[in-house]
Amino acid sequence: MKSLNFFKKYFKKYIEIGILSTDGESLRLEKTSIAIVPLIMGPAGIIWSLIYILTEHYLSASIAFSYAFFSLLNLLYLHKTKNFRTVQKIQMTLMLLIPFFLMWSLGGFALSSYVMIWAFFAPVTYLIYDKNSKSLFWFNAFMALVIFSAFIDNWLIEWHTSPMSQEMIELFFVLNIVCSLSGIYFLLNYIIHQKEKNSDKKIQKKHEALVNSTKQLFDNLSYLQSYKDNIDKNLIVTKTDLDGNITFANKNFYKITGYTEDEVIGKKHNIIKHPDNKSSMFVKLWATITAKKTWHGSLQNMKKDGTGYWIDTTISPILDKDENIVEYIAIRHDITRLIRQQAELTKMLYTDKLTGLQNRNALFYELKIKKKISLILINIDNFSQINDLYGDKFGDNVLIKFSALLKKNIPTERDCKIFRLNGDEFVLLTTTMEETEVFKSAQEFIKNIDSHPLSIGDEEILLSITIGISYEKNSLLLSTANMALKVARRDAKSIVVYNDAFSLNKEYENNIKWIKIIKKAIKDDRIVMFFQPIVNSEDYSIFKYETLIRLIDKDGQVISPFFFLEIAKKAKLYKELTKIVIKKSFEAFKENNYIFSVNLTIDDILDKEINKYIYDLLQEYNIAHRVTFEIVESEVINDFEKVEQFITKVKALGCKIAIDDFGTGYSNFVYLMRLQADFIKIDGSIIKEVVNDKKSALITSSIVAFAQEMNIQTIGEFVESKEVAEKAKALSVNKLQGYYFDQPLARLK
Repeated sequence: MKSLNFFKKYFKKYIEIGILSTDGESLRLEKTSIAIVPLIMGPAGIIWSLIYILTEHYLSASIAFSYAFFSLLNLLYLHKTKNFRTVQKIQMTLMLLIPFFLMWSLGGFALSSYVMIWAFFAPVTYLIYDKNSKSLFWFNAFMALVIFSAFIDNWLIEWHTSPMSQEMIELFFVLNIVCSLSGIYFLLNYIIHQKEKNSDKKIQKKHEALVNSTKQLFDNLSYLQSYKDNIDKNLIVTKTDLDGNITFANKNFYKITGYTEDEVIGKKHNIIKHPDNKSSMFVKLWATITAKKTWHGSLQNMKKDGTGYWIDTTISPILDKDENIVEYIAIRHDITRLIRQQAELTKMLYTDKLTGLQNRNALFYELKIKKKISLILINIDNFSQINDLYGDKFGDNVLIKFSALLKKNIPTERDCKIFRLNGDEFVLLTTTMEETEVFKSAQEFIKNIDSHPLSIGDEEILLSITIGISYEKNSLLLSTANMALKVARRDAKSIVVYNDAFSLNKEYENNIKWIKIIKKAIKDDRIVMFFQPIVNSEDYSIFKYETLIRLIDKDGQVISPFFFLEIAKKAKLYKELTKIVIKKSFEAFKENNYIFSVNLTIDDILDKEINKYIYDLLQEYNIAHRVTFEIVESEVINDFEKVEQFITKVKALGCKIAIDDFGTGYSNFVYLMRLQADFIKIDGSIIKEVVNDKKSALITSSIVAFAQEMNIQTIGEFVESKEVAEKAKALSVNKLQGYYFDQPLARLK
């Protein structure tokens, strides 16, 4: 049994010589037949040659042996080179000619015992896998050699002087007929069996394919029904004709709006239009879809009972084969809960928990969105002495009472807003007052404060305040008002209005100095990348790195971007710095497997040159799947379409998107869906207070809940202690970053 298995194993290896994994069925049979024929004819040739040697027919013996020898060389050549077509031609030629050469050497048909019958293997072998003119060629060649041999047969008989004995001739006749025909039968039987086997496999494969196709068809039908059920359950779908009349609405539409089919079909969407929506939005919507484009946006609709609900809407035209619009389809997702929770979160983010006034975050947001405003910065004089004398709780009550007094004295007929900036500083923003009126209002504030002592328990506290006023552009309002406040304190004045004489020369001098430093650093290649790890909150293992720009001064000191980035923007050097950051970041990570983040501003994304530079480098370095672009969330996005185009393109290449400093800026959760965010980085000002400030913990928890619902991972910044790390982990923040784990380093670990 073992010897039989051994034989089968090596027989299989032998007949598969030269066969490649990419060969088709037909080519495999060709190669098999070319290997099998020498296996039949080769041993016969060797045996025949030995008998011829014993009968002293040495020429005939060498001819018979030559077939086995040259066939072996030919097959070794096939094994080494895989050049099948050359081997095939050589083998077919050997099959055809060697038997005739042997016959001629033995004295013709009768004296050779018709040994030329072995040559019939050539046309039979080719006929197995080729029924066209090529197989006919080998048959014709065989017949031509037979006819030629018949012409020279008498001459061969006369020429051959020492024929074999009659007994040997008769023995070889029997052997030639039996062995050759048996060999042809074995070859045909093997090939037919293989073809039947292959046919069975094909039939089996077709059967399996049919079964799978049928199963897939039923699965698809099931999926389609499941999709329809899910759409009806989760999405609001309507179709309209070219005039905007509703022709179809799904079950969920009727469920949410409270309308019936009879009340909706044939009507326009005005029946659910909310009065707060601007007409300009619908003008843009119709202009988009009639131009055969898709419109996407968020808006408020109104139910039958008059209550509002928010939807995220996509409206697309349906085109016929001639590219003509035949109808419109609108697919909506109810985001009412999202909007309401966002409003609650925004309120928490923008409200001072002690006084109930708007806080520093709200102030910065107002400074971004308002056009022309004035700023009054109010400071309570010597407030620290009140805390020292009466305690912090008493001081908090003073701030609460003082806030109420400020709100009471805001001119109600004017567009004014009041904010608590920090401990004892407050800000009043106004958009309608002239400069003289602003100054007059500040004087009235001081007068009212002076004349209204604050009653705290049994104590009466008389406060005094100092005011700095600024009318500069929004980005400079707070800093310049602060300068005015400092001047007021220095000069013992109650009110000072900022003017350029306070800081202009000094600012110019500082800017010129830093511009020179930045340019020289760029020239000397001293703009470098530092890397700060972001860890998994479960086990604090490194998840990825954030790349951070640094400037190395001429003395080798590391300079934070805080000192030079804004000046670089003013000097139009920022774009060059952005390119350096992207290039050096890609260089740093090209030879490793780390995931890494690169910071981008909205201006970077909207810049065509930077866009192209990013796309080109992503293609060149082929590491897009490890790149995360962090977008600063606090920046207001005006051209959302271009930002979406950039994000869609880089995500298609494999990049991820993170929203940086989330919680300090606009914090729009609807925008997160449009930005296709993969990560939210919760701002450090929130994270670092989660241990001691319940409000910060609540805000973090709310952001995490939103992120989980939208399948977005969260990253906590400014984790500077074990307590903060553990609290953030307890709040289900996914990733953590901060000095507790590592500071930004010049080299990767």
